[in-house]
Amino acid sequence: MRFSLRLTAAATLGLWCLGAAPASAVGLLPHRASYRLSLDTSKPSGQLEDMSGRIDYEITGDACGGYNTLTRQESVASTGEGDPQKQATTSKAWEDGEAKSYRFLSTSDDAGDPESRTEASVVRQGQDALKVTVTKPKGETLELKGEILLPTEHVMRVLKVAAEGERVFQAKVYEGTSDPGKVFDTLTVIGAPSTDETRLAAPARATLSGRTFYPVTVSYYDEGATGRAPSYVMAFSLYDNGVVGSLKIDYGRFALVGAMSAFEALKPSEACAK
Repeated sequence: MRFSLRLTAAATLGLWCLGAAPASAVGLLPHRASYRLSLDTSKPSGQLEDMSGRIDYEITGDACGGYNTLTRQESVASTGEGDPQKQATTSKAWEDGEAKSYRFLSTSDDAGDPESRTEASVVRQGQDALKVTVTKPKGETLELKGEILLPTEHVMRVLKVAAEGERVFQAKVYEGTSDPGKVFDTLTVIGAPSTDETRLAAPARATLSGRTFYPVTVSYYDEGATGRAPSYVMAFSLYDNGVVGSLKIDYGRFALVGAMSAFEALKPSEACAK
C-alpha cells in the first residue's frame, strides 16, 4: 500500500493575509517557513505505522507583479512491511495579482518510480471559464467551465469574508499541480479571532507576537461530490499578516500534524500601491 501526499497549491501554506482593513488594501507578507510533519497518533492510521517529513514554503512578490510561491514537501512512511516509502513533491507557481492568469510546474519523485512532472498555464476567459494550456506530461488544452477561483484569488475571497465577520465560505478552486484539469469544491470555516500566544512557535515570535490569528479549516471535495467525505481537510492557524502557524492535514485514512520549525520574514516590495 502506497501513501501519496500531494499537497495542493490551494491548501499550501502562507498564502493567507487578514486584517481589519479591506482585503484589497492588505498585502501578503513575503516569507519563508518550514514545518516538521509527524503522524497524528490520536487518529487511527490502519496499516501505517509511522510517517514523518517536512514542508518548506516561500512566497515573494506583490499584487502588482504577481505572487511567486515555492513549496517542497518530503515524507517517509513506514507500514512495517518492506522499506519505508519516500516521496518528495516540489511546486513552483506564479499568479497574477488580479487572478487573470496562473502558471505552475510541479514535480513528484516517489522512491522506485520515475519522476513525474506537471506544467501548465491558466488564463481566465470571462467570469465563468478557465483555459488551461498543458505542456507536461503531454500537450493539451482544457476548457474548465464555472466560476472557478485561482489559488491566491481563493485566499483573498476567504480573507474578505473573514474581515467582514463571515465564518463560512464555499467556492470552486482550481488545483492543477497533480492533475492539470483538477477543480475542487471547497468549504472554508473560519473561527473566532484570537491573539493567544500559547502555541506560537519560537522562530516566528518576533514577527507574530501580538498579532491576530484565526483558526481556519478548509475541506476539499472532488467536484460535485460534496455529499461524500472530503478528499482531505486542512486545519491551521491563520495570522493577520499571511503566515500559517500550526497545521493539520487529514487525508481520511490518516492525518499529519505540522509544527513550524523555521521562519524568516522577507523584505516586502515598496513600489506596489495596490
